[in-house]
Amino acid sequence: MSGRTGSTRPTRARRGAETDERQNAALKSLATTTAGWLLVVVLVGCEGAPIYTEGDRRWAIGQVPDRSLWEAHGTMASAGQAIDGNIHTAAVAGEADRSASLVVDLGKPGTLNMVVVDHGRNEFGFARQVEVHTSLDGKRFTRRLVGLGTRRVSTFLLISPVLARYVRLDAVVVGDRPWSLAEIHLQ
Repeated sequence: MSGRTGSTRPTRARRGAETDERQNAALKSLATTTAGWLLVVVLVGCEGAPIYTEGDRRWAIGQVPDRSLWEAHGTMASAGQAIDGNIHTAAVAGEADRSASLVVDLGKPGTLNMVVVDHGRNEFGFARQVEVHTSLDGKRFTRRLVGLGTRRVSTFLLISPVLARYVRLDAVVVGDRPWSLAEIHLQ
């Protein structure tokens, strides 16, 4: 009996050690792969690229009319400066304006799925909550999204592409400073 007991113990111990070694090797491989992917994700996320570029069409669906056709109006002073292509100018809501609104007329219908608002030099000039509405006739607007504004740039992704000629942005909950729209980009 003692021979048998002595002979099985090393076999079990060897099998256990081999299993542990295989598990450790698999964990090391997974950790190396995961660390590699994390490194890739971190490096890709650290690009020194602009926040948004007009020509970036990677996520575009359909076509937005050329900016030269756009016009802007609304309750904000200098509404046209929100679409003039100059980041140093801005449409700004009045100090007491708690329901600021801006409408962009695209000149003709186009398809869009994203609205990007750059607040320009006034990085804290954002509304805390913004509604995005669209319309084909400029009279009947459909609410497409209620989103949170953020400092410097606010991005609003629509759930599905929308055919629209008019895009209206409404400040639902204002921020600490007047709402500032230096540039609006539609995609």
